[in-house]
This record gives sequence, C-alpha cells and structure tokens, in this order.
Amino acid sequence: MSYQEYLAARDVMSTLGQPVITAIFIISLTLGIISIYHILSGDKRAYRLAARLRKADTVLLIIGFLIITWFHLRIYQTIEVVYPSELSDHMQKNLGEHITSLKFAVPMWIEAEKLYFWTLCISIFLTISEPGYNDLKSGIITVFSSSLNIIFAVFAVFTYLLSNPFIEPLSGLHTEITQWYQLNVISDPDVIYQTLYQLYFRITYFYNSEYMWTHPPMLFIAYASLVVTFVGCVFMLLRTEVFFDKVSYNHAKVGYLLLTVGMLLGYPWAVAAWGESSWWWDPKVSGSIMMWVLYSAYLHLRIYSKYDSMRKATAILGILCFLSLVLTYLLTYIAPGIHAVSQ
Repeated sequence: MSYQEYLAARDVMSTLGQPVITAIFIISLTLGIISIYHILSGDKRAYRLAARLRKADTVLLIIGFLIITWFHLRIYQTIEVVYPSELSDHMQKNLGEHITSLKFAVPMWIEAEKLYFWTLCISIFLTISEPGYNDLKSGIITVFSSSLNIIFAVFAVFTYLLSNPFIEPLSGLHTEITQWYQLNVISDPDVIYQTLYQLYFRITYFYNSEYMWTHPPMLFIAYASLVVTFVGCVFMLLRTEVFFDKVSYNHAKVGYLLLTVGMLLGYPWAVAAWGESSWWWDPKVSGSIMMWVLYSAYLHLRIYSKYDSMRKATAILGILCFLSLVLTYLLTYIAPGIHAVSQ
C-alpha cells in the first residue's frame, strides 16, 4: 500500500461523490421551491411530489455516505505511519507504550463531513416520521411536513455550498498525511521525530479515539431530532393543535437523551486528550452546557403546557433552544479553542 494509492482513492472519492452531491443540491432546491408552493397554494399534488423528492434525496445522501465510508476505509488500508526504532524506544520510555506503526481509523463525521452527516440524519428522521403525519388528514399537518422539507432543503443546499465533503476530501487530514510522506526526503532526524511525536497524539486522541466514534455522532443525531422540535415549536406559536406540542416533545426527548449521553462521553475524552489544560473554558464546551440547560428547562416547562399561555412560553423556549444549538455548532468555526477547526 502506498501514498499513490491513497491519492487515487481520493480522486475516486471526488469523481463519484461530486455528481451525487450535485444531484442532492438540485433536488433539494426543487424540493424547497415545491414545498413553498404547497404551503402557499395547498396543492396536494405538490405535497406528494415533495415527499418523493425528499425520499430521493435521502437515497442519494445514503449513497454519498457510503462513498465517504469507502474512502475512509481506503485511508486505513493505504496509509501507515511507521516509527523508527529509536523513536519507538523513546516513546516507550516517555509514554510506556512501544509503537512501531499507526494507521488512521478516521470516523465519517470530521471536517466538511460534519454538516453532511447532520443533513443525512435529518433526512432519515423525516422519512421515519412522515407516515405518522400523513395519518392525520389535516391541511395544517401537511403544511407542517412541507415546512420540515424546507428546513431539510436549506441544510442540503448549505451542505453543497459551504461544506461539500467531495471537493477537497478531508483537506486537513490530507495535509497531515502529505507532510508525513514528505518527511522521507528530509534528513534532519529532529524534524522527523518532532512530527511523528505530534502525529502520535493526533492519531491516538483524535482520529482513532473510540470517543470520536461515539461522542460526535450522538450529538449530530440529537441535533437532527431537535430540528423537528424547533419546527414544531414554531407551529405551536401559530396554532393550538395538540399535535405540534406532542411531536415537539417526543423529538425533544430523543434529542435530549442523545445530547446528554453524548456530552457525558465528551468528558473522559477531554480528560484523556487534554489532561490538566483548561479545556472546560473552551467556547464550544460552554455553549454546549448552555444549550443543555435550555433544553432541560424546555422539558420541565413542558409539564405545564396544558395551559395555553404556558404552551406558548414552552414554544418560545424551544425556539431559543434551537438558536443556542445553531450557535454551539457555529462556535467550532468562529471561536478559538480546542474544538476550533484549526485545531
């Protein structure tokens, strides 16, 4: 296995994935337009067409995710960081671990793949939930479903425009892999040892960490469920149907459970990766705690939702919860810290 095989796999990833995500973009744009038309006109044919378009999007998102998964498998198969015996002895002395080589076992939700995975989770949630909405023969319920379609379409379009995982696949990881292979032409052992030493911590505590396979996906699945809660809360402000309260609450319970477990899994990961550094002051950590507190308040306030005034208060709080969720996600890109994209 070689670096050239990795580069070939990266080219295949782009070649196969770009048409898929382009089709997702076109279908999602059409889905959003048709869903808006349905809300304005009440045309049932538009609603049925939108349902088929979203299912097509879901299939394409799954195909794209399989391409991403294949590429990650090829990275594991083709790239191996081999440690010189001198450095292995040095690391055994300092870390108590004899290392001869390391491979990249990278999860499918890093870098530009994050938003793609979140969008995929939303599409799956909506596909699972839609039959329950259709059983209710009510025009406002179909408007609610079309509103969810619009939110999903926005996520899919943003994924294509702002976080396309197929244009430059895993650009950060690619830079690290390329730098490692460029070390072969450097004769300075100090540079080689320093780079490999840093790679050890990067691979062990980030890319290959078991927490990387559990903490982020649980949060993204929670985020997808809470998208439905957000739309339900908006409708709770506009209508008095109990349906919107129930669907918001049911998805909030799922999202809150996954959010709580996901955040708890982040604690031992932070301790293992950053030790005694002040990681608890990281903006993303602070934002996540704020978001969790708000959703806790939402679920507690919902107990009193049988009263009309409290139902509206619950809806407003649910909307604020989602705004805090979006802010927490964006903190990775706009605030410095251990979760920043530059780290």
